[in-house]
Amino acid sequence: MPESPRDQIRRVIDKKLVTIAFQPIVGLDHAGVVAFEALARPDASSGFASPDQLFDAAEAAGMLWELEELTRRRALAAAKEWPAGVRLFLNSSPTVFADDRFVDALRNEMDQIQGLTPTRVVIEITERSETTLTKGLQKQAAALQKHGFQIAIDDVGAGTSGLNRIMLLKPQWLKIDRELISEIDQDAARTNLIRFLTHFARISGVSVLAEGIERPEELDRVLSLGVDAVQGYLFGRPGEACQDLDPALTERITHQRAHRTCPVFHRDREDTMGAIAQPVYHARAHDPVPFLRKALVDDPRLLGALAVEPGGETNWVPRNRIIDSTNLDSKTVGAVATPFACTISAQEKIHVGLDIAASIGSSDLEAAIAVTDGSHITGVLRVRDLIRAASEVCRVVRHRSATLTGLPGRVRCEQQLLRALREDAKRDAVFIDIRKFSEYNAVFGFELGDQLITSLVEVIEDATRQLVGLDADAAFLGHLGDDRLLLIADAGLARRIAIPAIQLFETRTIASGISPRIALAGVGDNPAVSGVSIRYLLMPEINGNFATPRELMQTEPILRAMADEQAAIDPSRAGYIVQAPRDARTEPYLLAA
Repeated sequence: MPESPRDQIRRVIDKKLVTIAFQPIVGLDHAGVVAFEALARPDASSGFASPDQLFDAAEAAGMLWELEELTRRRALAAAKEWPAGVRLFLNSSPTVFADDRFVDALRNEMDQIQGLTPTRVVIEITERSETTLTKGLQKQAAALQKHGFQIAIDDVGAGTSGLNRIMLLKPQWLKIDRELISEIDQDAARTNLIRFLTHFARISGVSVLAEGIERPEELDRVLSLGVDAVQGYLFGRPGEACQDLDPALTERITHQRAHRTCPVFHRDREDTMGAIAQPVYHARAHDPVPFLRKALVDDPRLLGALAVEPGGETNWVPRNRIIDSTNLDSKTVGAVATPFACTISAQEKIHVGLDIAASIGSSDLEAAIAVTDGSHITGVLRVRDLIRAASEVCRVVRHRSATLTGLPGRVRCEQQLLRALREDAKRDAVFIDIRKFSEYNAVFGFELGDQLITSLVEVIEDATRQLVGLDADAAFLGHLGDDRLLLIADAGLARRIAIPAIQLFETRTIASGISPRIALAGVGDNPAVSGVSIRYLLMPEINGNFATPRELMQTEPILRAMADEQAAIDPSRAGYIVQAPRDARTEPYLLAA
């Protein structure tokens, strides 16, 4: 007599006819394996041909809890042997996740495994059920996060993993559905969607993981969009949890990351999270509380301490919890530690950090924020410290640097011009802006306009890097305001930068779904071929031709008018380069763009 579906599932559970395969998850900050996702596979003798078939049958038989408990226990047991800091991503259906027994069951399972702490476990909510289970999901997510576990939402962009669920559960990870990642390098619409999701995640303090990466070109594109981690056959198929990353991929990630993060031009670092963070004191989690109290009393500057577990995981112990409470003396440092309110990159600007802190939903001004270099906590600050720093930035940023780009602002541009005019070495100056930028802003909004300015800065920097490497003394780039940039470079260099910069700008904006030639087509009075384009207004060998920065700047409107005349004649160009004469008696002239 053939087995009933329920008997078949019972046999699988009782005889443990399930194996666990592990697929690597690669962190893009330091180009290494940072986690493994546990994936259940039915044994050949189980009678099930695939994981979907097995779990569908278990759900239909009302035995999903028992099956997930089996797979969860086996995955946890394997993870205890992993290197410190490597996380385990555990799948859980919404039905099991929302069950009132889930939190206690998971904690009991963790208690039986030495060397594995909740901070290393990410519970990934899958799409096995269409039911919303709203209250149960929200309650369980909050309880798990309180105990140090992290939450990931799987298949974002597909099924029921929509914005409502993200807002409800406040996860630490968003896993982008593979259908959105497949061939993303050839699809502007998908690119723009992932750009939106990474921007949202960045200001919300959430990490983004792109699934289904199978081609190097897909890796390059998600890297350029600011994704935090990747997973897919390009990095390894499900198997043993001992897989290393291909050295060629490590080199590719490292090169791409360095290319994006190592600036040619000076950026102000005073308004980054790393600049305002306070040093951290490291305490061992098993140290007694009185031991930590003495260290904090000895150094009043310390805001608290990191409680470091043997595996490398860290939580936070605020100063006032230790100094003001003598009833904790019988406890260890780890027992009184709690997770950070959020974690922010040291490279983030203060205003972005403020956005992230505002999204955590806490009214506690003493809430601690971890500042990290991508792999280690390098500093800490409280929400009140962040607000104070943001206020200071607001007071001085107009005169020091441009908030959007981090480049030197107008005052320092004029100072640099004056210095260049007094130098013996010949120097060129260029005013660079985007033609029809105001129309673009009006039609598409300020956020896309800001992205266009950022893209302009990046292409000037990349074109300069191709010619001079990272020699910051060869050129200066400043932000005069709005979309206007000032480039000061060694004589001859500015002209050599022009053509590749224009070509890069057109290529990248088209690839990102913003075509310079058609963005404004049909809008208002713009002809069908009209669109945004670079104006590159070149003044060669400014030494001796101009007496003051003011005199030089008065030349800009004249050159811009000539560029606009050429645009009226030939609006299809990607950019317009106008060069001022070396001899003031001659007329400006147009260079081929």
